[in-house]
Amino acid sequence: MMDLKIATWNLYQFAKPGTYWYERDERNDYEPDQWSEKKNWIGDMLVKLDADIIGFQEIFSVDEFKAFMTEQGYPHVAVVDDPAIDPEDDSVFLGPVTGIASRHPFTMQPAALKFPQELRDDTQLEEDFNFRRAITRAEIDTPQFGQVVVYVCHFKSQGAFIDSDAVAAHDGWKTRFREHLRARAIKDTDQLVRRSGDAAGVYLAAMDELDDDNNKPLIVVGDMNDNPRSSTLRILTQQEWIDNIAGKRRAGIEEARDRAWNFTWQLFDAYSLLPSQNSATRPVTHAAGWRYPAETLDYILVSNALNPKNPHHVASVTDLKIYSDHFDDASKLLTTDHAPVCVTLTPRPGA
Repeated sequence: MMDLKIATWNLYQFAKPGTYWYERDERNDYEPDQWSEKKNWIGDMLVKLDADIIGFQEIFSVDEFKAFMTEQGYPHVAVVDDPAIDPEDDSVFLGPVTGIASRHPFTMQPAALKFPQELRDDTQLEEDFNFRRAITRAEIDTPQFGQVVVYVCHFKSQGAFIDSDAVAAHDGWKTRFREHLRARAIKDTDQLVRRSGDAAGVYLAAMDELDDDNNKPLIVVGDMNDNPRSSTLRILTQQEWIDNIAGKRRAGIEEARDRAWNFTWQLFDAYSLLPSQNSATRPVTHAAGWRYPAETLDYILVSNALNPKNPHHVASVTDLKIYSDHFDDASKLLTTDHAPVCVTLTPRPGA
């Protein structure tokens, strides 16, 4: 039986000419020739990926995105939220959205994932806390192994963006440095809380789905804006070893099937399921810039149904490719500052 390929891709400011991202600035828009070149590059990359399902981040121009992906051979396209727009200037986008494109039909209309109320009740999160950007949830009917559930994520970004005008309003460089550092400490804390909340919300939602079907093929893709050893990924995957549970050593649990229950509710980084995990350096997915080093921010996570160590798996991760050759190009505007990540899932014979 043929394989299924699933990808995640941060497009970097998919905003049609005549619109701007974040502020009306000539550096934050596309000229028509640039827009045409960027779309041609995306089209060429889609051919290389040859993915059946792709989760996207940084979509601003929704109608253009849907039309473009349909033209590229993806008849099933969904965006579940509207990008934020400056109330004083409707040509300026203030926040992007996620989307999904599939060669295979949705079994129901994709929707925004609901944030678990228990996280608001049982943590320090505010009552109105929600996903920073809507998480796209889609059910897709695949010819390879039936229905799969896909979450498309774009977590809160790293870095603290300081209001330079507010800092400049203070007299003297001593006070300006103090106020800059003060604002940065507050904003750094805010983005850490938001990203952790996003991760926990996605994990608990996935856990509820797996309660209904312990061997459900569930795939979480996206730009998580954090590194593989971060608390964000630790919360999202729950891969930390459980040695003691309910006052008992795990090794002392008599039945092997009982010892294995924790795997049911874990999410597995697809990269870790391949021999390439033993390589000295994990490939980066985000290009180096003057502010930040190159790093891994983009992931594809899978449920236990796609873990080859699970005797009941329906498919397994057999390949993972990261498409980063464009990082050598001069302009991320015409390409993207992220590398598409694509995994191949091979059905288990007889599953």
